[in-house]
Amino acid sequence: MKNAKNQGIIITQTPLRISLFGGGSDLPEHFNVSGGSVLGMAINKYVYVTINSLERLQDKKIKLSYSKLEIVDSPLELNHQIVKNILIDTPFFNNDSFIDIHSYSDLPSSSGLGSSSSFTVGMLNALYYLNGVFKTPKFIAKNAITIERVKMKEKGGWQDQIFASYGGFNKISFFNNSFNVEPIAIPLEKKIYLKKSFFLIFTNLTRSSSEIQNSIKISKSIDKKQCLKMLHSFVEEGYNILYNSKKNKEMIYELANLLHKSWEIKQNLSDKISNPHINNLYELGLKNGALGGKLCGAGGGGFLLFIVPQENQVKFLEKFSKYHILNFDIEDSGSKILYSKLY
Repeated sequence: MKNAKNQGIIITQTPLRISLFGGGSDLPEHFNVSGGSVLGMAINKYVYVTINSLERLQDKKIKLSYSKLEIVDSPLELNHQIVKNILIDTPFFNNDSFIDIHSYSDLPSSSGLGSSSSFTVGMLNALYYLNGVFKTPKFIAKNAITIERVKMKEKGGWQDQIFASYGGFNKISFFNNSFNVEPIAIPLEKKIYLKKSFFLIFTNLTRSSSEIQNSIKISKSIDKKQCLKMLHSFVEEGYNILYNSKKNKEMIYELANLLHKSWEIKQNLSDKISNPHINNLYELGLKNGALGGKLCGAGGGGFLLFIVPQENQVKFLEKFSKYHILNFDIEDSGSKILYSKLY
């Protein structure tokens, strides 16, 4: 039902994501020429957005609380570029209301798990619900992509917005300025075995995704074009491993080997993707039971994902006991309304 006053309290919960294969091929300058795809999953770590839209009783009409506090009278005055562009772009923003916006996250920002796009999707979802307008995950993902990649001109791919909107363990294909989401429909027992082999280690470094993406000058290097084609091809290989492996142990060994190949190739895309600290952590993982792994996100910091077979996990955990090891599960749902009260 249409909320005529555009007033109420909404809280959204939007998942972060882990990309296994294909990162970089979701850049439109690549997939509109050569196609692209990624294989990855939303996880049960979230960004929360609270919007409290009330009758205007104060001089200023927008209060925004994140790592900073902004109190302004117009979206044009905001320093937070995502919120600024969303409020300028949305036809639902009521000039007569006072709007109080808060955001929280289970994990640090700039950690390679797509938190900025999860925030964008979560805020759009909240605004639509506040105004009694139903939008599909595809519509919200496309809108978030437009906000971040077109209006803000932030360098990056499309997968973050899609995983945040849809949730799930998916293969996402990109083509002709569009995309298709295919859920990975493997047996639950196989999915659980895979999840129990994953370990996320925080590097204690954070970075700007757009800065890393800007350092990847694909069009000027044939080698880098070849790297992206190979990374794209790993999506299909990973997909086939998930569906065709006869034994679970065989599955994780083959996936880990593919992740390791991907790690080696990504080093050639940009000198900012990794650094000595991250390389040392990766080598430490391999020496202590991990079969392969990857740095989540564009690179430069954040979380390292390792695949560790069950027989090596005690040794691995002992070696990394001084580091933050993040437990996670696959989140099947995309952005959702956690709480709502409309006036």
